[in-house]
Amino acid sequence: MREIELKIPNLGEAEDTEIIEISVKKGDKLFKNDPIIVLESEKAAMEVPSDFDGKIKDIKVKEGDSVREGTVFAIIEVEEIEDPKLQEEEFKTSSNESSNESSKIVDEVQRIEKTSIDFSGINAGPAVRKIARELEIDLKKIIGSGKNKMITKDDLKNFIHSNSNLQKINYADLKSLEVFGDYEIQNQSKVSKAGAKNLTQSWQSIPHVSHFEEADITKIEKQRKDLNEISAFKITPLAYIIKAISLALKEFPLMNSSLVGDGKLMIKKYINIGVAVNTDQGLVVPVIKDVNSLKLGKIAEAITEISIKARDKKLMKDDIAGSTFTVSSLGGIGGSGFTPIINPPEVGIIGVSRAKNISTFLDKQLIQKTVLPFSLSYDHRVINGVDAGEFMYFIKSTIEKGL
Repeated sequence: MREIELKIPNLGEAEDTEIIEISVKKGDKLFKNDPIIVLESEKAAMEVPSDFDGKIKDIKVKEGDSVREGTVFAIIEVEEIEDPKLQEEEFKTSSNESSNESSKIVDEVQRIEKTSIDFSGINAGPAVRKIARELEIDLKKIIGSGKNKMITKDDLKNFIHSNSNLQKINYADLKSLEVFGDYEIQNQSKVSKAGAKNLTQSWQSIPHVSHFEEADITKIEKQRKDLNEISAFKITPLAYIIKAISLALKEFPLMNSSLVGDGKLMIKKYINIGVAVNTDQGLVVPVIKDVNSLKLGKIAEAITEISIKARDKKLMKDDIAGSTFTVSSLGGIGGSGFTPIINPPEVGIIGVSRAKNISTFLDKQLIQKTVLPFSLSYDHRVINGVDAGEFMYFIKSTIEKGL
């Protein structure tokens, strides 16, 4: 038997990350690709798997520890290979696979660090970039006054002072509250903390307007029950909503755009819909790609797969990037309506509430029907009320006709 140190892989630009879960204990036997620890960065959690079959000899870290590349987090015992050629081949294979796994984690962490703000092509020094990253400032919005239009610290300071979107976040006063009784302080997960910042920034910088609608889903409910008898994946009302949204985005391309400059819109020719998923680490938004090309059953399958991956902390770079529109569903919880916050750089988001059964008269006959409430929050800089109304009516009528 020989002992091998297991180390934290290359984490890209992230110097430190937190261990939120240790999946093994001393003495556990494990196989190659079994998860050992879970690392958490700002927008996702990622598993670090084993590169070997073996037995855990020692755990060098504990949950909550902050670690960086090269930190030894465990010792594993593996069987000796007597044949030197086989041993050399094993080390080469393990090294290559470890390198590939590290590359995946590097890509993921780099995506986490760079999703909100991209500094590529920006003429600015390290100090300016560091401040901009901490304050989540898009340097592309600043015109540099230095040589070759380099952005200086003064340029950044002037932008901060003049930009009303960078408002101070207000927190409750702990001292004024602690006099009323016992309490405890809990730390938010990095996912929740980053989400809070992004939502605050979105609310402060985008003029939100909401539009509410209801769709009669009596017809698709019967169709859905029939399909679920033969479908391998459960088809939910959310699958119908996502399909209807994809058709609406094709019909109303302004809703599938981003405001990329003063008076400049990027109209996207692809339709990728983000689906908000609640996890024990906070809200994440995995993405279903090219939804317009998927049939209803494939959309239902995709919803199931991304939800499982999100809750099992297995989302990777491609799973949470590239959305052009987002949908958030509280249908399984309840409520008659809500106003979701836009996910920049998108210009709209739909919130789906819980369906309800109502009685109504049709041709003097009392009938029962099922109604699904849903709402749209939209960026009023890009979308006006007529655009929103037509977009929502298209979704409503598409659902009511059946897919």
